[in-house]
Amino acid sequence: MIKFFGKIISLASLSLFVFFGFAGGASAQTELLFGQNHYYTVIFRGNGEAITYAKIAITNSDEKPLTEFLFEIPKVSPEEMVIYQMKLPQECVNYDYTDPARPCLEYRDPDYAQQYYYAGNGNGKTEYQKIQYTKSGNLYRLILPTPVESYKSTAIIIAYAAKGYVSESLGLYKFNFETIKVPSRIQQIRVAVDVDSDLLLKGKRASVNYNATGLQSSELSASVGISDRNLDNVVGMIGSYAPFVKDAKNLAPNESYLVKGQYSTSWFRLYLSSILLVIFGIAAIFVGVYFLSKFLKRRGGKNEQPTIGTGQQIVSRNQQSSISILNLTNASVSFLSAILVVGLTYLFSFVSESNLFRAFNPDLIFGIVAIITIILLYALVIFGPAIIVAIKHGWKSLISILIAEFLWFVMFLAIYFALFQSGF
Repeated sequence: MIKFFGKIISLASLSLFVFFGFAGGASAQTELLFGQNHYYTVIFRGNGEAITYAKIAITNSDEKPLTEFLFEIPKVSPEEMVIYQMKLPQECVNYDYTDPARPCLEYRDPDYAQQYYYAGNGNGKTEYQKIQYTKSGNLYRLILPTPVESYKSTAIIIAYAAKGYVSESLGLYKFNFETIKVPSRIQQIRVAVDVDSDLLLKGKRASVNYNATGLQSSELSASVGISDRNLDNVVGMIGSYAPFVKDAKNLAPNESYLVKGQYSTSWFRLYLSSILLVIFGIAAIFVGVYFLSKFLKRRGGKNEQPTIGTGQQIVSRNQQSSISILNLTNASVSFLSAILVVGLTYLFSFVSESNLFRAFNPDLIFGIVAIITIILLYALVIFGPAIIVAIKHGWKSLISILIAEFLWFVMFLAIYFALFQSGF
């Protein structure tokens, strides 16, 4: 009897598993075509706090209206959270150009996955309906003010402040931002990261001028639908207009995306580890050149055959004056020239980007003289030290130093791209 009931229970469990498996499989196949699109703008502050704006574009791929939405914010406990449902007006795709008033003949539903920088420019105003939510741990359940009909779309706007993404060590802040988890497939996700104006972000490519004033307290406290240009600007910039942007595609249900980086108040502290790696690498190269040159000299001394002349001292057959980049003098002088070139480049870059230079409007003659001066300065730091050494040790030393300089330049470029550009 017990075995009989056990078989019935097993069969029922298997039937439920098959049923929900096929249902889940069909839903998953539909989500491959109608997956969600997530956009984030995250601004990190000097106190380790992260101000996060998220826009989640949803398409209801079910046959019945979508009335609620579930998501999880992992790792942190958000504060000052506010959530809106975004309602865009329909877009006109066909106008009657025969009528001077140009009335619209055909409308279409808006694309919530598109980046709307000025969303209020359509046939009507964008409306934001505040959403009330319930929370259980890190799980949030939303009841949508406007249900989403089958195969229609909407967008949810989430804004919150949170601590827990950032760890600080001697003035260096390391962030590890994790995106929101949803029980659906995410077709595309984009995270745009920036820091406060008094901070430096590693890997930052450009400065950003934010024109939006942010979410105002009067807007946040509104309990009914609102239409506001400032809010349009904030929503339009979510996921864009940032110097540090990461993208991902085709995330599975309940999967999140991690974005890591570093920022600091000091450029030196931000790149201290990279600078130490460069110094260590250069020191290792010099040590290697020193011991290799000593080794080659020792082997060369063993192979020398001295000749003895009447009343003369013992002289060596092999006189010094060969092309060698492993010579410690040649390696040091070439390294000095390479450092001078790098320093000169940074000096010109700093001057050209300074406010004083931008305010100055040079004429054509000044520009030509400045270009000639720059070329002469580069020629001086590249060839000057090599010529000074060549006067004492011969022309082969000049060639050796120039070859070594070229190798130093190649090495510096490789180190620069590996440590300062790749994010390593």
